[in-house]
Amino acid sequence: MRDALIDLGEVPSGGPGETETALPRAPLPYRWILGLLTALLVVLLGGGGPPPQPPPGPVVLPITLGDGIRTGDGRLYVIGQAEPIGTVIRTYAIQAYDLPAVTPAGVYRVTVSGDVFSVVDAGDGLLLVSYNDNESATLGLMAVRPGGGAPVWRRAANLFGISADHAMALVQEESLPGRPENHNVWRALDPRTGQVRWSVEQPVDGQLTMAPGFYSAGFPPRFYVVHGDGRVVTHDALTGAPVGGVRLPRPLAEDSVIWVAGGLLLAGYGDDETIAYDALTLTERWRADGGILPEEGYAQSCEPMVCVAAIVQGLTGFDPATGRRLWRSAGYDSSEVIDGHVLIARASQSEPALAVLDPSTGRTTEVPGFWTSGGPGPSPGTAWVYRLQAVGYELRYGVLDLATGRVRLLGHAEWITGDCRFTTGVLICRRADSTVAVWRL
Repeated sequence: MRDALIDLGEVPSGGPGETETALPRAPLPYRWILGLLTALLVVLLGGGGPPPQPPPGPVVLPITLGDGIRTGDGRLYVIGQAEPIGTVIRTYAIQAYDLPAVTPAGVYRVTVSGDVFSVVDAGDGLLLVSYNDNESATLGLMAVRPGGGAPVWRRAANLFGISADHAMALVQEESLPGRPENHNVWRALDPRTGQVRWSVEQPVDGQLTMAPGFYSAGFPPRFYVVHGDGRVVTHDALTGAPVGGVRLPRPLAEDSVIWVAGGLLLAGYGDDETIAYDALTLTERWRADGGILPEEGYAQSCEPMVCVAAIVQGLTGFDPATGRRLWRSAGYDSSEVIDGHVLIARASQSEPALAVLDPSTGRTTEVPGFWTSGGPGPSPGTAWVYRLQAVGYELRYGVLDLATGRVRLLGHAEWITGDCRFTTGVLICRRADSTVAVWRL
């Protein structure tokens, strides 16, 4: 697979897409004065060098429409179309590229009876590949090395995350798939060998929960097993051992919701009552009448508040010390915490919209234009953003200042169809001809 550099029309940050206004020519007798003044200004401003050049064009990977892309752990993965087409057992070639240089880092070949949907770097050249196993109607997980041959190990498991040091992977398995007595089992595996470090069964009438931040961190410090009768047991995620517990005042019901956010374990009983416990000690902190946790939403820490996002109610800020509602921002249904700011969006609407929310006051600063967040930016207090227009498939990308709500435009390109993501100093997007463009930022 070859790389090529193609200029898609990026422009300098001084005014992408804008044309300079032509100035009338100065009268001939004064041209020498203008020239002298220009030279003097160049010296005073410390100039004298060549004008700034436009940013380089992207690296273009000539993949096909049937190929998929995944990112993570400083890598880009291109999952080739399965072969042979139309068969149950198929082989995928996965090409890995190190970012931001976009240099080849090995080709992995896996043979499964389904579709590959995620890949995770496990260190030392090892790759964890998750897939749908159509033969057993379960999820599968295997560890492979570059080249080919048999997997290092394989299990019927769903991968949830891997620790930063690649020493432990968290998975969920079914005890007896397809049987009435089947239940979920959570395990920690050694990614190098597939051996089980610990196992914890999830109650059939209960649930297992952890802080939402786990999904970005890769591996939680602890998790909570909630039984149907109201018992809650805290487990250390490194050892799987129980380290604390409490009994809720009543059993779980159909409208019960359990969340971990802002240093609290929150137990909601529909519109009746919400109880908060300290996430470390499980001592009760407060009780509040009415429902705080909607069934269709989620809670997250947005210090110094606890934020609850819901499709109908919007975003609500609660005081974690008392449970008192302090503000509500209607119309926004998703949120992302970046450097003490909350970037909120209208994700369920046809046209994207962004605003920056101050969690202390609930005040919002609208971001002009139909921008989409790309996550934490290149420096503290910033976020990557992009805007994709259907007409002409025009892409614009830049950096959002979270303090002011202003976007500094970095460049633009045409014939971009989507699947854009920022990661490890690059922007990756799919083009109209199915190829993938990678801009080094």
